[in-house]
Amino acid sequence: MKSSTDKLQSSKRYYAVFGNPILHSKSPQLFNSVFEGQGIDAVFTRIRTLSGHDVIVLIRNLNLSGASITTPFKEEVMPFLDSISEEAKRIGGVNTIVNNNGKLSGYNTDHHGVTNSLTESGLTLHGLKCLVLGAGPAGRAAVYGLMTGGAEVTISNRTPGRAQLIARQFGCKALDMEKINHEIGGFDVVVSALFPDANPLSDVNLPPSITILDANYRKSGVGAHAEACGCKVITGQRWLVNQAVESFKLFFGFEPDISLMERGFDINLRKNSINAILCTIDAKVINLANADIVISLPVEQGGSFNTILNEEVSKAFGG
Repeated sequence: MKSSTDKLQSSKRYYAVFGNPILHSKSPQLFNSVFEGQGIDAVFTRIRTLSGHDVIVLIRNLNLSGASITTPFKEEVMPFLDSISEEAKRIGGVNTIVNNNGKLSGYNTDHHGVTNSLTESGLTLHGLKCLVLGAGPAGRAAVYGLMTGGAEVTISNRTPGRAQLIARQFGCKALDMEKINHEIGGFDVVVSALFPDANPLSDVNLPPSITILDANYRKSGVGAHAEACGCKVITGQRWLVNQAVESFKLFFGFEPDISLMERGFDINLRKNSINAILCTIDAKVINLANADIVISLPVEQGGSFNTILNEEVSKAFGG
């Protein structure tokens, strides 16, 4: 017979965002703010692991009710899921996993992060001329969402072949990056799905009429350049919130209080008091309640824990 404590523990639901690196992620603050404000008995944390396969093993072993998936695991987790939504299949990446009594289903809500961020800013998607930078899962999600909304989409990538492949798959156009400077005047919106330090627009004179949607909620090269050119910049905070709202609905079946979720951006980790936990891939029980980050390593690599934690802290806090 279970004790009252056991019943209390079993009623609490646990969620995590998986990535590598992951300490920088604001997802726990967004979700935990809603949990606290709406009286939901749940905890959301961060887990760094080594592979997409390990993500799935940990979700099962720790009995997580759901997970958010970020770089570099959006594609890697797909072969190990029990089902995948049609949208995620078309996009080629999963950013949300729901655990329904042991059946793991993968979804992609990133495209909502793109389209809802643009429409809430007052733009109409139909006929909007959009340039998407980046051919990874976030870029493909942007192309999918924009084209579904009726926008005219062009994709550009450092490796032209990847952009051309996506253009064929989705029926949009591809543009070599070296030609952006000559073509930029024909776009209403630029969606950057690039890493923060990548900036193929550094030598491009952006017309101030262009709106920039940046996937990064930390300062990026594209965002800083766009601001200097006088463009309207929609930061990755809106992208993150809008995709998180859709993930929350998949987890719980109802809308979160978005104002509570937005408050999460004002909650910052303290560099000198990070609560980090080491766990092995076969761990069944660990205390996730107050963990800022869980670092999953094979037993033989446990000695790397402090090195990895220092790397995470350095990346999250800028050295």
